[in-house]
Amino acid sequence: MKLYEFRPISNDDVPAMTDLLMCRQNLESNEFPFLRNSCLNTKYIGDLLEKLFMTNKAIGIGAFVNDELVGYIAGKIKIDHERGRHVWVPYEGIAARTDQPSELIRTLYAKVSILWTQQGCFHHYALIPLGSKVYYEAFLGLSFSIQQVHGIMNIRDYNTFETASDAEVRLANKMDREAMGRMSDIIFSYQNSAPVFEPALPELVGRIREGYKGLVEDEEAVILIAEKDRKELGFQVYEPVIPDLMAPDDGVELSIAGIYPTQMRSGVGKKLMNEGSRLVKEKGYQRIITDWRITNLASSTFWPKCGFKPMAYRMVRCIDNNFTWANFNNPCLKEF
Repeated sequence: MKLYEFRPISNDDVPAMTDLLMCRQNLESNEFPFLRNSCLNTKYIGDLLEKLFMTNKAIGIGAFVNDELVGYIAGKIKIDHERGRHVWVPYEGIAARTDQPSELIRTLYAKVSILWTQQGCFHHYALIPLGSKVYYEAFLGLSFSIQQVHGIMNIRDYNTFETASDAEVRLANKMDREAMGRMSDIIFSYQNSAPVFEPALPELVGRIREGYKGLVEDEEAVILIAEKDRKELGFQVYEPVIPDLMAPDDGVELSIAGIYPTQMRSGVGKKLMNEGSRLVKEKGYQRIITDWRITNLASSTFWPKCGFKPMAYRMVRCIDNNFTWANFNNPCLKEF
């Protein structure tokens, strides 16, 4: 490996980081043309990286050769109810010059992870671009695993399912508040079962249920409900997206969707997808984005069948926090 200088990066390094990220995104757009959108410009990317340091106080490390930045990783220290204290590397939080080896990414992580663990963060999350496999392969080589898939579908490429259910699909209205509340457990129940094993914290389940009920009041959300004999079977919710480095200018987000377990393999999901793609196409959208937990077997098999292709992975690594005392700097080891 070349002779690198590794040092913390800050807002002063944003111009150089912007150049690296612009280069990365130009390469990503070769694989995913929709990324060549209104956000692919130095002004937008520079502002985005400035917010990373000014608002979120990111902790990052850069690799320099002859005082020129050739790669960086930056993550935000976050604390929330579900993940606890952790580091979040956003989509813009990693870039390396194309002439640099993939090993540089692993070395950057080795350097910055020391700073993160010193902050008490042992769970590391990262949004990894997939246009170039170099980032994905580097993080695999760091014992990161895929947790969430971010996918996109060009509506023009959607192939209508021929063997869909005969259920009725209609637009939801404000009278469907309780029906949406009843269906709020569908996704979480999948996530709570094998092989996902996501904890169903009571307070979180209650908050999600109220959120689902409130969706019928959202004038921008398009909610489809599949039903038969006046009983709801499943739903899809589409919401407009603001273009960013991961979202197209002409896109809509399939934000949540689910069918009751009793309706699995009945064609209800296919019927919802047929109607949903037709409706958003009529509204002028060209692409649909969505994301799913890779260990949710229902989601990870169905969405690719619909035509969604992965564009980024959310990857995670959990470090055993015992290392903070079980290490060779601890004098107690000399007693054994």
